[in-house]
Formats: sequence, structure tokens, C-alpha cells
Amino acid sequence: MLTRTARATFRSVVAVFLTAAVGSGLPGCNDYLTGTKLRHNPNDPSTAGLNNLFTSIQINVTTRLEDQLARTVCIWMQQCAGQIPPFNSIGEYAVGEDDYYTDWAGFYGGGGLIDLHTVESKSLQIGDSIYAGQAAVLEALLIATAADVWGDIPYSQAGTPSIPAPALDSQRVVYDSLEKKLASAVVYLGAGGPSNAGAGAADLVYGGDPVKWTALANTLRARIFLHMALRLGTAAYDSAAAAASAGIAAGGDYVSVNNSTAQLSNLWSQFSTIYAGNIVAGKFLVDLMNGEPGGPDPRLPEYFDPNSAGVFAGADPGVTGGDFSPINTEVRTAPAFPQPFVTYAENELIQAEADVQTGNPAGALVHLNNELSTAGAPPATSATLQSVMTEKYIAEFQNIEVWSDWRRTGIPALVPYNGGTIPRRLVYPLSERNANKKITGPGPSRNWNDPGP
Repeated sequence: MLTRTARATFRSVVAVFLTAAVGSGLPGCNDYLTGTKLRHNPNDPSTAGLNNLFTSIQINVTTRLEDQLARTVCIWMQQCAGQIPPFNSIGEYAVGEDDYYTDWAGFYGGGGLIDLHTVESKSLQIGDSIYAGQAAVLEALLIATAADVWGDIPYSQAGTPSIPAPALDSQRVVYDSLEKKLASAVVYLGAGGPSNAGAGAADLVYGGDPVKWTALANTLRARIFLHMALRLGTAAYDSAAAAASAGIAAGGDYVSVNNSTAQLSNLWSQFSTIYAGNIVAGKFLVDLMNGEPGGPDPRLPEYFDPNSAGVFAGADPGVTGGDFSPINTEVRTAPAFPQPFVTYAENELIQAEADVQTGNPAGALVHLNNELSTAGAPPATSATLQSVMTEKYIAEFQNIEVWSDWRRTGIPALVPYNGGTIPRRLVYPLSERNANKKITGPGPSRNWNDPGP
């Protein structure tokens, strides 16, 4: 992990995964990092360590993308609204400097970067390039998310035991490094030969299918290019479109690792069960979906339940105590709901945005209508940046990625609470700053890829 202080948090995070592992019949997390079985071919039925480690990583990725970060983004982006402290305070942009330390820690420790490096190196030692490629794709998904949130982050020195206080790498360097890692992962995923078996059944999302992992890698490359577009201009849009052309196809979404068990149920479900009514529908999203041409958006009853009056109603930031719609209990907060993280819809809308930004509205319309058709929504007659990004805002309900889209384009035009300013990044956690003196302060108000007007 990064620091002595962070290691303590990782132990608590690992304890969560240990509970999940025991509940699903997997060995404990201590077995993930030690033992001779890690040096053996995972095709051998007796080889369990590498596979269990990969599964724990997928569980951690799910946690990182479903937990407090996702709830916070949903509230800030006015897709959701907080009703009870501290969630109404989040909508008023009042968050503490250490509120997201557990999230920070989870990107690096148990199930994070350290374990990913272990899987990648052990896989290559046994000649399984496909397995290494799958782990590399997960690394890119996880670390790119951290860079989206905090900007400059420890990466090149992180996860190295001899460097207890790793330096920050610039967000640009992190993105470039991950894009290159994804390009290498695509090569690894195309390997043949008997030793290249990949994660197989240990992969709880794709079942080890290298074709789907390759498509995911390309969509993530496209996402990273878009995240640099305000700095790099047309070339970034061209690169995003090229990568997305080989990206996720219909039916190939990368989703959460959830099932109906108490240990692995969807975190939105767990939250809604324990804190019923604390987060409800956001008025901006409900009004947007209610007012669409041709009638209410068909996804509205999938996202939310009607209120006691039988209508869909959302809350503005800072407004509490009304008769507001809860997040849908049968779909979006169902225990086994597969939360979409990187999707065909995103891939199509990446291409639509890139086409609009490079002067190809006809091409953009094709991709926009591909996505609308999958969503069951009526087709569009034209494609503009406004229409593409508005549709992406709707399609990315509960997804952290919507924050990056809004920062890049300003779409939709959200009205901040009480004349305030919607946060554009999280501060470096105070506990990490205290432990790692190379992080000297909370950081800037904006990240490198969000230069402002």
C-alpha cells in the first residue's frame, strides 16, 4: 500500500472481502498473497490462489464503483438527492477532508493496485498472457477512475514496498501510461497456445472471454482519450473514435459482481435497505426524463419508483422532507442487479461525441440512434453535442463517469445549490496527506484535464 496509515485502512477493507470470500466459498484473503500455488499454472485444478486473487479484485472494483463515490456523484450531478445527514449535506457540497479516505485506500490495497501487479507478474511467469491482459484492463479501469477523481495520483511508485511514500504522477502521465497499458493488454489478450487460458471461471463478469476483454480495453482507451480532449483537441477525439470502433458491442457490458447473497448484494441495494429514504430521485433527472419528446423516457420506471401519489417526483439539492420517488426497488436497487460500469451505450455515445466534435453529425446520428434503440427510446432526427451528452447523462445513471462528462462539456446545465459551486474534484484525503509528506496539501480546485474557461 501507499503508507503505514493507509495500510491500516486496507486491512479493514480486506476484512470486508474476506467476509465476502467466505460467504461465496472462496479461501480467505491471506491466501491471495502467499503460498506456492501462486507459482503454478492456473489450469491445474489444484491452483486456486491466482484465481481467488482475481475474483477479489473484481469484487473490489465493484465496491469502488458502487459505494460512496457513486452516491456522491449521483447527488452532485442531480440524478439523486440526499434527504438525511450526511447525504443532504453532500448535495450542499459540505464534505469532510477525510470522507473519501476509504475509497482512496481501496484503489491501492486489498483488491487494488498491489494485487493487480501480483496477478500480472504471476500470470506472465506461468506464460499466461491472456490472464495478464485481463488484469491489466482492470488496472486501467481502477486507476483511471482514481485519476478522474483526484487528478495527480501516486502510480508509477505506488505498490512498491521499498517506497512507503510514493510521489504523485501527473494526471496526464497516468492517463498516457494507462492508455499504453491497455494497448499492450489488447496484444496479450490475442495470445494463443495452451498456457494462455486466462481467468476462466474466476472471471465473474465475462467468464474469461478474451474477445469481451479486448472490447472493454478498447472502450476504456476511448474513454481515456475523451478525458484528455480539452487539452489535446481534435487528435483526442479522433483517437477516441478509432478505439471505440473496436469497443464494446451490444450485450458486452462490463458490470458489477453482485448476487442475492448478503455478502455480495448490490451496494446500492444494501444502502437502500439500511438507509431507506436517505437518497431519492433528483428533480433535474426526473424532469428531464418526464419532458422528453414523444413522452416520458422508457427508462424512468426502471430508474425510480412512483411516489405515494403514483407520480415520479424528484428533489432539488437542499430540499428535504417531500414526497419524492425512491430509486427503483425491483431493478436498480435489487440485490443481484448487475450495475453497468462500462457499456455498449457509453461506447456508442463516445463515438457520437467524437463525431460531433470533429464535424461529422451524420456519423454521430447513427451512433446516437444505435444507443437510443437499445434503450427503447424513440430515434433522434439530428445529433448535436447537447443531444448526445444529454442522452449520455440519462444513460449513465448511477455511474461515476457522468461526472467526467459534465466537467468536460458542461452538459447538462445544472444549477448549483444556493448559488454555490459543484465540486470538480475530491481533495486528497487528510489521513493520506499526514502519512505521505509528498502530498503537501488538498490539491487544486480543478484537475489538469479540466482547465476551465
